[in-house]
This record gives sequence, structure tokens and C-alpha cells, in this order.
Amino acid sequence: MFKVILIVLLALVVCAASISCKQRNAQSTVVTPSPTPASPQPVTLPTPNVVIGKPYPGVGVVKLINLKEGWIEINHEDIPDLMPAMEMEWFVKDRSLLRKVKVGDKVKFTVVETGKGEILTTLEKFDK
Repeated sequence: MFKVILIVLLALVVCAASISCKQRNAQSTVVTPSPTPASPQPVTLPTPNVVIGKPYPGVGVVKLINLKEGWIEINHEDIPDLMPAMEMEWFVKDRSLLRKVKVGDKVKFTVVETGKGEILTTLEKFDK
């Protein structure tokens, strides 16, 4: 009788373990796809229609002068129809323009788009 009870108990344990394994396998095979994040849409800023050869007046503060290479770095205000306010470097048409100003000066200037980039054609100290 003891053997019968032991066999029945052993059969119940095997059956319970088998059911438990099937439930785990069923749960592990169910794959719930995670939501895919939406791709960020590229932001397109309006681009002004720059005219080659047109003079664009600007105002800014001199940050750096490189007389040897012939360029100047200016932190400038918006240049209407050309670009927003930013700090950037420009080559000058004539290096003698760089001798008229120093770092820290507020300046007014004229920038011209050449088709290969911009160049400063005028540069002078501005006292306003």
C-alpha cells in the first residue's frame, strides 16, 4: 500500500511539474512588441534667398582678429535676409580693414555673398 501511495504522489509531482513548465513556456513564448518611438521629424528652418553680389549690412562686436590670414571673428546681430545672429569668422576683401578696429569694438560692416562664401567688404568702428 505504501508503494501505491508513493507512486501516486510521485505521479502527481511529475504532473504538476509538467503543467508548470508548460505554463512557463507558454508565457515565455508570448512576445509583446514594444511600441516603436516615432521618428523625430527634421526641423526645416526657412532659408533666405541670398543674392550673390548683394551687400548685406551688419552690426556686431569684434571677438578676434587674424591679420596674418586676413579674417575677423564677429559676434553679430541678425543680418536681415542673410542670417540670424551668431558669432562667426569672415575673410575681408582688404586686410587694411582689420587695422581700423580692435577686439571688443562694436563695428558695422558689409558682407557680400560671393557664391563660394561671404566676404566683408567694409568694416568700421560703430559708436552707438
